[in-house]
Amino acid sequence: MTVPIAEQQSIVTSRRRPRFRLVIILVFGVLVVPFAVSAAFNSYGPLTEESAIRMAFATVVGQVIAVLSGFAVIGLAVKRRYDIPKIVLLLVVAVVITVNAFAVAGSAGDLLLSRLDLIAETNLLNQ
Repeated sequence: MTVPIAEQQSIVTSRRRPRFRLVIILVFGVLVVPFAVSAAFNSYGPLTEESAIRMAFATVVGQVIAVLSGFAVIGLAVKRRYDIPKIVLLLVVAVVITVNAFAVAGSAGDLLLSRLDLIAETNLLNQ
């Protein structure tokens, strides 16, 4: 006994997993998660060596997540067989995200050095 075609189509569509929109992945991966990581590991008390290093690492981790989400979106677009112009556009967006992430990570390193210098100067003045 065979199942009618209408019932087969409803069975197939009900088993499909929910698809995440690529824009939502980009927004969460590039904006929300890096901000949440930085806010979670921010120093809300006095500046110490540990807090300065923690904030720098949180910034770098947030930027790594941003880069990975940019390239994950490209992988999903290829897997879902998007048009070539859309994939190229997503590739350009991922490259912009990557360049920006390298710049932010570099400035986090500079900020870490200046914070550590400030802590060292403050310790010298307190002696």
